[in-house]
Amino acid sequence: MPAITVNGFHAKYTDTGPATGETILLLHAGGTSSAHWRKVAPLLDGDVRLIAPDLIGFGATDSWRGDRELTHDDQADLVAGLLDHLDVGSVHVVGHSYGGATATRLALRYPEKIKGLVLIEPVLTPLLRQSGDAKLFQAARILAYAFITDAEAGRSEAAWRRFIDNHNGEGTWNGLSDKARDRFLAMTMETADAYKSNMNNCTTLVDLSGIAAPTMVICGEATCKTYRRICAIVRERVPGCADRCIDGAGHMSPLTHPETVAVAIKAHVDVASWRAMHKAAA
Repeated sequence: MPAITVNGFHAKYTDTGPATGETILLLHAGGTSSAHWRKVAPLLDGDVRLIAPDLIGFGATDSWRGDRELTHDDQADLVAGLLDHLDVGSVHVVGHSYGGATATRLALRYPEKIKGLVLIEPVLTPLLRQSGDAKLFQAARILAYAFITDAEAGRSEAAWRRFIDNHNGEGTWNGLSDKARDRFLAMTMETADAYKSNMNNCTTLVDLSGIAAPTMVICGEATCKTYRRICAIVRERVPGCADRCIDGAGHMSPLTHPETVAVAIKAHVDVASWRAMHKAAA
């Protein structure tokens, strides 16, 4: 994998496809890496360029260091630095879960870099509190800090068991292979940092109303109430936001329903590209 250094962080990324035409930036979920897109990327391949970084603390990119907590703004700055390095101009951004929260901050901090935005169940947890969904916010907060507490106390397996089973159904952790469990366990502290960045995300309801890029939110029909509500908030607040519900999918639709996710992304890229072309011609 190629690498660059942005703001002191050594970051790895993949870059495939032709240098001409449309570019899609893929931002992975928490607890994983750019490999998260291994099922979706081949379905998008062809006449588009695909760029997929490992975010700070994940994959082969450096872990967070410093005397303050990691934020999604730090992740967005890393991604913006990568786009500058590659000199790709404006891109279509697809972010899932944790990556969706980073994609939102990227769109707000660097709107000139965004041609289109696809948010797959973005973890924008503080929006629940702002929208009056106190019970859902508190439940998400409890889950986040339970993971952080277990991680910092050295109870990595307990942290991951709760996380995985909450997102995918009870017993999922036990059904994973030893290799898969070891991969999660190796990223415990980095995921605790990611949870902290989820809880301190500064995106507001007003911010969402200022997103100008053509946006689509994708939600799994069988996902949990928390993510379903966050998707609804984004859909309600982002001007002209399109939405897609994936039948039978839970939170991990890029892994469980890659074909449907890829079709939705392609369709939105076509719409956003058409709008950008006509705006430039106006």
